[in-house]
Amino acid sequence: MPTVPPLLSLRTDDDDAWMEHIACADMPTEVFFVQAGHVIDEEVLNTCRGCPVRTECITHAYNESLTTSSGYFGGLSPGQRKAMSLAEALEFARNDPPEDQPATADEEEPILYT
Repeated sequence: MPTVPPLLSLRTDDDDAWMEHIACADMPTEVFFVQAGHVIDEEVLNTCRGCPVRTECITHAYNESLTTSSGYFGGLSPGQRKAMSLAEALEFARNDPPEDQPATADEEEPILYT
């Protein structure tokens, strides 16, 4: 199987300058494309969740009409992108942190009564 180039090599113009900051720069492109009915590896998904330009990646998918095409963008599957508007997808991403991080930094600890 031929090796697919890292995602950073797909940058085409200055509008893609955000791609210089992608967390997946050295990852092979094929890890973001899975057969229908399958999901990407949890480690890859957490890379997306922790990426500093996740919202730009999601916005790129919507701006380029990639809402129904295969491949994960910003950790969102084609089915998720098809079901959500861009605003809904960005809101979802804000509330979908890596498993080892809290949902929001300003979220208070629950009070436990005994």
